[in-house]
Amino acid sequence: MVVFNYISLILFILFTLTTARFQIGDESNALDGTNNAVHLSKNDLYFLNYKYENYQDAKVDVKLYYECLCQGCIQFDKNQFNPVVQKLNQYLNINLYPYGNAKTIEHDGQYEFKCQHGPPECYGNKLHACAIDYLQNITKAVQFNACMMDYKSNDDAADRCAKSMSLDSSPIKTCAKNERGTQLLKYYGDESKKANFSFVPYILINGKLNSGDNFMEDVCAEFSVPPPPCVDLYSSPEYFHENE
Repeated sequence: MVVFNYISLILFILFTLTTARFQIGDESNALDGTNNAVHLSKNDLYFLNYKYENYQDAKVDVKLYYECLCQGCIQFDKNQFNPVVQKLNQYLNINLYPYGNAKTIEHDGQYEFKCQHGPPECYGNKLHACAIDYLQNITKAVQFNACMMDYKSNDDAADRCAKSMSLDSSPIKTCAKNERGTQLLKYYGDESKKANFSFVPYILINGKLNSGDNFMEDVCAEFSVPPPPCVDLYSSPEYFHENE
């Protein structure tokens, strides 16, 4: 069973119920369901607000090292990573590293790459890197790259996914074909070497290696005060059935 702070969860639920029930203008005019005044002290309001700010500010750090044509990476991204990011993005610090088990080779100041799944994967990784660079929005980049992985992470995939998200794919493709894409992929290669992994997807949650099997639960377990999507998870019948 995933261990988390039950007291914090209860406090958060009380906060949610309180704010949903009372529309508070000041201490003297809050009403309950029977139109009777409900008096909340300044200390009460401060405490509830503190708990809210606490889970807003304490973000969980997530790092994903992957390569775009790896089947395990594709399945994890599609079934776990992208759905969780779309639910929890405002509570996460997300870093993507589209390089995987590739190799960087330097010749007279020029770089070339050898990827596990051949040149198409090296180019696809560049598309992913350029999307992160161009979009400057990690949530959109995760969504865009997850979409591309469904369609082989090539130019056609970039066009299709950009259209579905009302984006322009041209700058991303141009980047992947020029020096900018090369420099970005080299950067992700250097960062991947620092992580010193031997397999992908390689997932870190707050610096701890994660299998990715129960990604949502494992991310939620890192919050001292669980945000609403985690509360929804913990209160779902499926969660209680799985953790009986």
